[in-house]
Amino acid sequence: MHFHVRIHHWVVWWFYVGVICGAVAVINILGRNLPRSEEEFILLLGALFWILGGLVCYGCGGIELQTPPHASEHPVKFGEPLQTEWHSASDFLLPGSRKSLLPPKH
Repeated sequence: MHFHVRIHHWVVWWFYVGVICGAVAVINILGRNLPRSEEEFILLLGALFWILGGLVCYGCGGIELQTPPHASEHPVKFGEPLQTEWHSASDFLLPGSRKSLLPPKH
């Protein structure tokens, strides 16, 4: 089963900011002697950040799963030859002057 995932740029930035802020929070929790209440507050803020990001992405359609149009119309079976696009030789000539777009054969 093939599908395409469309992710908006602001979703990627939200993810990057969340990872960076999470790393800073973990460093502060492990590196400093913080009271338990401050640790819980920092973890609560991090959880709220990720929940808010998920709700905004869901509400705005920031991430979409799409099936490719060709996959649903004609499924390709294993061993079946693929169709290739064909062009006549006249498609590669400039109109009017009958000169080729390809380099000369000399």
